[in-house]
Amino acid sequence: MAKAKTKALPAQSPVALMGSTQFEMTSKISGRLFRIYLWRPPMDPPPEGYPVIVATDANLTFPIAATMAAATMMQTPKRALVVGVGYAADDFMTPQLRRTRDLTPPTPLDSIPRNAGLPPAREEDYGGAEDFYRFIVEELLPAVSAVHQIDPTDRTLFGHSLGGLFVLRTLFDHPDAFRNFVASSPSIWWNDRALLADEAAFSKQVRAKAIAPRVLITMGALEQTPPKVPPMGLTKRQMSALSRQARMVDNARELGARLGKLKGPKGSVFRYVEFADEDHMSVVAAALSRTIKFALSE
Repeated sequence: MAKAKTKALPAQSPVALMGSTQFEMTSKISGRLFRIYLWRPPMDPPPEGYPVIVATDANLTFPIAATMAAATMMQTPKRALVVGVGYAADDFMTPQLRRTRDLTPPTPLDSIPRNAGLPPAREEDYGGAEDFYRFIVEELLPAVSAVHQIDPTDRTLFGHSLGGLFVLRTLFDHPDAFRNFVASSPSIWWNDRALLADEAAFSKQVRAKAIAPRVLITMGALEQTPPKVPPMGLTKRQMSALSRQARMVDNARELGARLGKLKGPKGSVFRYVEFADEDHMSVVAAALSRTIKFALSE
């Protein structure tokens, strides 16, 4: 029998992320409360202002994004302000439940998957992507720019999984809202790939040289491979069926290939990157590292 440990650690305190602050902000558009995380480079902004990178799911993504922005700031003449949009919660499950409304377009209730261990789907918990987009561009970024000098022509939007779906939805609906769009492991499968219904109209704008977005789609090479240990509540057979149905890697590869063939105006970029040996969660750090590089490249 293991002997009980009686020694205590020295006095402890929460970890502080250097150069970072957080505050809470309620959207006047949706009435929803968000926790906003902000990392500012430790040097004055250039005359045109800082480039800004907006990361969704910030309870998870912001610490990685801020750390990578700090690590790369000595390697590039451009240093970005990182703004994370998350939720006022310190547990794991609350952000997971709240994010589904902000990151998804209107969706029929019978098209929403039932996730093991989560409450049954309700219509009010989905379909708020447009309000979330408006919160970011109409409320959050103006509030940040009132305090920090940012470049309105050099903005990046990052999202992972359902956040990647949100990025692509924003790209198709509002292609001029950001300079860079980074969709990490996008859930293109959502609602029977309804997102792709707007791809043709978007591509037509690019070919007409009416818009010049810079787009990066990233994916972990193992995201279509069922995990050895399935999530709680699912059998290996069920997990295999879901992986085949979602076609995470195939959907992203195919969309990346189609966008990569577009002949857009000068300045437009369409890039697909697949990270070997990474699954849906381990790929987040790699995707954010590549996002910083992509956002700050000329």
